[in-house]
Amino acid sequence: MKTAAALPGAVALVVALGIGGDVTASASPVGARFGSEQQFVDTDASVAGYNVMDLKPSGNNVLSVPLTGNVPVTGQLWYAPIAVTAVRGSVIPEMQSFNARTPDGRNYRMLDQTLAPDLGVSPMDEGQRTAGNIYFDVTGPPPTAVVYTDGAQDRLTWSAEQ
Repeated sequence: MKTAAALPGAVALVVALGIGGDVTASASPVGARFGSEQQFVDTDASVAGYNVMDLKPSGNNVLSVPLTGNVPVTGQLWYAPIAVTAVRGSVIPEMQSFNARTPDGRNYRMLDQTLAPDLGVSPMDEGQRTAGNIYFDVTGPPPTAVVYTDGAQDRLTWSAEQ
């Protein structure tokens, strides 16, 4: 009973002292302008350098991918040129972790079927680099940022206004 009675007081103390902080603020991703490399340290201490150069509409709503054929698009096709470098250790590019995002927080997932042959997704040894485009099916407002997420929270973000 004493523990239950003390709980509201402990919560008030935590809030008053700012212990724990704002979960949203602590989960904020690192941000950079398009064209800047950002590094992501994986759980095995390998480091991947990601550089999203831009985000723009493709001007074409039919995407033809070698071996896959035409990829269906229901909205407008957008793309982001990207480069990945194995900075430390062996790195596997995590292209499926990218989203295009609108200012109000709406996400457009990367089209999984569109991994073009110019963008390797195989393990890379330290110092190796791959570059190509990732694509998004934008079915609503236009995106202004590209976000790398680990599935639980945003880790890296690029936009024209960082």
